[in-house]
Formats: sequence, structure tokens, C-alpha cells
Amino acid sequence: PHISADWIFLRKHQIFFDISKNAHAYSQSGYNSSNAPMAVSQAAYNATKDSLRPETAWTFAAGYRYTDKIVQASLYLYRTNFNNRLQQILSNTGSGALLSNTTATVQNVGGVTMNGVDAGITVMLAPRLALFNSVSYNHSVYDQNISSGGKTYNTKNHQVVAYPKFMYKSRLSYEYHSIEAYVDAQYYSRRSFDYVGDFKMAPYWMSDLGLSYTLHDIGLSSKRALNVHKIVFSFNIYNLSGTKYASTMGQNGFTMDNSNNSAFNNQSILLGAP
Repeated sequence: PHISADWIFLRKHQIFFDISKNAHAYSQSGYNSSNAPMAVSQAAYNATKDSLRPETAWTFAAGYRYTDKIVQASLYLYRTNFNNRLQQILSNTGSGALLSNTTATVQNVGGVTMNGVDAGITVMLAPRLALFNSVSYNHSVYDQNISSGGKTYNTKNHQVVAYPKFMYKSRLSYEYHSIEAYVDAQYYSRRSFDYVGDFKMAPYWMSDLGLSYTLHDIGLSSKRALNVHKIVFSFNIYNLSGTKYASTMGQNGFTMDNSNNSAFNNQSILLGAP
């Protein structure tokens, strides 16, 4: 089911709501090549097959929008209730397992409750000069303790792995005919690297810079029998300050806790480009 509606109650003001239920099919993959419940050893599959169910989620959302020539703003609130959440769990590797070839298991970790709010505003400081700001808060926690490998871990009300609670982005951009330039800044708060939350990735700031020039409707023959609709030339500098950060985490799964430096020894982090 999916129900949504919006109401323009004044000329520039709009409120809306959205309610939906979604189901996620099992990921398909070959053995030990991705995060799929059947891409594991026979023993690991036998241990989890009775608890595997398709993941479902109810989402309830409501928001407000304001649109004007000078200001565009929005506020979005949401709540999602996940059931039969499937996540990749790596057995605790221990202090001597550095660079080991460990395999992960996809396990049903039960329910997850996600509450969040997103807010954004764009202000035209001058003709063609825009300032955009957005903030996002996400409180996504496990509804119960998780049992894995014959042991129960204290995960209830702990933030879901790899989810930052707070994000912020700002961009100053300028457009003049076919030229566009921008500079932006982004902030990501700490992210848990294991399920009980005792090993976290550090927060970080990052900034980018870009310039582009667009050519429209370019004729490639004298009779314009062949032409190109658009060509964009762009020059971008990412990570201006050379921030050291983890761009992606969890490629090799997550450990339950950091006992014996298990999380530290898990090769499951991709570093961001310098």
C-alpha cells in the first residue's frame, strides 16, 4: 500500500504526507561474493535459514514546503519501522586475524526503528547567486538485543551500524549564462563500526570546488543534419583540505563488538580520496 497527499493551503505554502509499506527481496549472488543470505557456506546457511524472512518496512512521513523567487525551504519528518532487518555480521576475528580471509553471515537482526528530520533552505543572495543549506538528523536504533554465535549482545537502542546521526551540507553557487561555479562544505558525524557501538569512525568535514561551462545545440555538419544537444566541460577539486576519512564502510560486514580489537582488524573500510 502507498497513500500520499499534498495541500497548497496558501499560494507559496504546501504541506504533504506519505504512508507506504515496502518489501525487499533477498539479494542474489554467488558464494562469498556479496551481502546475500544464500552467498555463504552451507553451515552458515543452515544456522540462519529458519530465521530468514523478507525485509519489510512501514514509512510514515510528513512535511512542509515554501517556494518563492528569493527563498525555497522544506521540512521533512519521517518514521520507518523495519521488520526482519537483514544485516551482514562478521564473526569476531580476534587480535591475530589481521589480513585474514574471514567470511560474513547475513542474519535477521529483528526490528529497527528509524526517526529523522531533514531541513533545507536555498536563498538567492543576488541574481544568479544562491546559498543552499541542509541539515539531517537520523535516530536509527535496533529494537532488541542481537544473538550471534551463541552469544547475546547489548544492541537494543544502539545506533545502526554505518548510519551517522547528523549531517550538514552548505553550497554557494553562481550561474551566468552557460557558466556555473560552486564551493561547498559537508559534515558527517560519528558512525558505529560494530553493532554494540563501542568502535566508531571519527566525524569529519570536507569541502569541494567546481566550475563548469555548457555548450548547447552544437551543429556538427553544415546543414545541421547531425548536432549535439549538450556538452558540459567541468573542472572539479574534491576534498580541498585533504581530509582523511572513511568514504564507505561495511564492505566485509561488521563485527558484533570490538573485543580483542575485532572491529579494528576487520578490513571493511574504504578510505576517501585525498
